[in-house]
Amino acid sequence: MLSLANPGLLGQPFATSTLWGAVQYLNAGEHAPAHRHTPGAIRFILQGDGVHTTVNGDACDMHPGDLVLTPSWNWHDHNSSAEHPVVWFDGLDLPLVRALDAVFFENFPDEQLQDVIGQHNRSEGLYGRPGLLPAGTGDRTHRHSPLLIYRRADIDAALTALLAQDGGPMASLEFVDPTSGRPVMPTMGCEMHRLLPGRRTPTVRKVGSSVVVVYTGSGSSIIDGQRFDWTSGDMLAIPSWALVEHEASEPTDLFSITDAPVLKALGLYREETSMVGQEVRRVFP
Repeated sequence: MLSLANPGLLGQPFATSTLWGAVQYLNAGEHAPAHRHTPGAIRFILQGDGVHTTVNGDACDMHPGDLVLTPSWNWHDHNSSAEHPVVWFDGLDLPLVRALDAVFFENFPDEQLQDVIGQHNRSEGLYGRPGLLPAGTGDRTHRHSPLLIYRRADIDAALTALLAQDGGPMASLEFVDPTSGRPVMPTMGCEMHRLLPGRRTPTVRKVGSSVVVVYTGSGSSIIDGQRFDWTSGDMLAIPSWALVEHEASEPTDLFSITDAPVLKALGLYREETSMVGQEVRRVFP
């Protein structure tokens, strides 16, 4: 595993002051024993398949472009039956939970794997149909989404439909709890953005930080007057209240995590949009 250590955070191994990001590599036939922790986590699959993550007994099969949730204090383990490595992006709210002195960690008994309960992808079977929920779910009390896996095929279809309707330079989706419409976790939101080539997005700044993963495509972002060129597999850390705009040089999909749910719950969230582009004062590196 390689964590994203932002040099602006004075040696702390975090991507932003509230978000932790990493690239995890699971080798062919490898297993990661079950454990749980209070920081919530997401896994966005970048490369490979033949792997599943088991969350509280629900084995979620993982494929490129899928999003898997491992919410706070849920048992989870990773299991590979593949003949090749699998790579995914890990996103956690660890810095935030650490700042609140609320980090707890526990290994599964005897550091073993969980038993899989029923068929694979149980949450997808229950909650993965748009507009259709099992009867009685209105009384649910969990604070995270009961749907643990969001599929690339559904994400791609939704982005395609949004672009066809809107016609703008970018279409954006938020991953939500299908029973409530709230963010997938109370401390961390997830989004997917599709950029059309050759069209610069409006300049936006938001309270709250984010980490962006370039899933497909290439282009550049201007962050507070500095241009960052990127291609598939690159990652960006965007600070709170930074001016941000993107321009793709080919069709591009960007995945991102954000701490916005916390700021909205506290009444501190705000954002501004401008159609005036930024002047590029420097280029990274």
